[in-house]
Amino acid sequence: MGPRCPAFLLPLATALVVAGCSSEAARPQPQGDPIVIGAPLALTGSLSGEGQMAQEGYYFCRNWVNAKGGVYVGGAWHPLVVNVQDDQSRASVSAQVTERLISQDHVHLLLGPVGNLAADRDAAVAEAHQVPILLSSSAEGTFNRQFQYVFGVASPASHYLQGVVDMALSLTPAPQSAAILFARDAFSSEVANDLNAYAATKGLNVVYFDSFPGGTNDLRGKLGAIAATAPDLVLGVGGPSDTVVTMEAARQLDVHPRLFAFTSGPGDPGFLSDMKQSAEYVYDSTQWAAGARLPIGYFLDGKTYAAQYLAAYGHRPDPYSAAGTAGCLALEVATERAGTTEPQAVRSALAALDLQTFYGEIRFDSRGLNVFKPMEVEQVQDGLAVVVWPPAAATGRPRYPMPAWDQR
Repeated sequence: MGPRCPAFLLPLATALVVAGCSSEAARPQPQGDPIVIGAPLALTGSLSGEGQMAQEGYYFCRNWVNAKGGVYVGGAWHPLVVNVQDDQSRASVSAQVTERLISQDHVHLLLGPVGNLAADRDAAVAEAHQVPILLSSSAEGTFNRQFQYVFGVASPASHYLQGVVDMALSLTPAPQSAAILFARDAFSSEVANDLNAYAATKGLNVVYFDSFPGGTNDLRGKLGAIAATAPDLVLGVGGPSDTVVTMEAARQLDVHPRLFAFTSGPGDPGFLSDMKQSAEYVYDSTQWAAGARLPIGYFLDGKTYAAQYLAAYGHRPDPYSAAGTAGCLALEVATERAGTTEPQAVRSALAALDLQTFYGEIRFDSRGLNVFKPMEVEQVQDGLAVVVWPPAAATGRPRYPMPAWDQR
């Protein structure tokens, strides 16, 4: 039997000989004890939909790792186990689950929950026990606490819609002004304030900046006020339902700036089917798009990942799924490079990690935040979400400016 290669040298288990490894080594049988990753996750409650997608993302990673033999540590292959426990979509319960996973189940590695508040609570517990945790949260407040064992694979909240601004400024005619409309919650407010500051640094005149209560189902008053300022760009921050309500109001009032862009919605299949023609030309800023052209150094490319995920679970992955898989992969590679599951060693390996994946670059600054991964910008074109920015990742060109409603 030929030599076996560590898992991080095998981007995809195949029967080919890679770097001097025998074909038998492509799928070695696990020999060591299981390596267990704990994961508090919303399986019930208001965030259970997002939790299900994240869980599937974790399990996709687990299955892929085990299909190639497991995690290579200490001269042996170890099966990977992801121990998911329900946090009921409650941040207080999530912290309790995290404590139990560490203190009673004795896990040395953690994957985070969905929801920024739960992530913040769980991060504090993991830090207190000095156990590495990989989060999908992009809320920068958590990382500004200078934790040493907390890492996040997602781009920070401040990056939302920055790519849209950069893209718009590269187009003709270049925009001069923008309106920012955002949901009145902590995360949306953080994103909107960062976006306001970023727009100013780029020379855009923010002529409208206002919020609305969560759950609002009629934004015609806000859109009328926006129309009165005649902005070139309208930038919306909130959830998918907020995007739908905004675009419905825009269509009813015949509001048509050069560009509409949102933090969520356009890339979601439900948005495309619900909004139909009203969705055309709308942009969003997303943590992950399956079609983005990204350099791959490990694992599958985005399209292959999406296809295999669809075959496994009967539906396509979303950014929660992708972030879950990416976080799991980061832990797997860091553990192999550390050569142990000892938390301090894995933490050091994570701090030094620089991995090109289907999710984008995974690399962390001194706070544990992934400021190196750009967010993709998608535009709805002919009923499909097309990646249009950044140029290196794009699969299409922006259709700009947006035509008037009666010219579609």
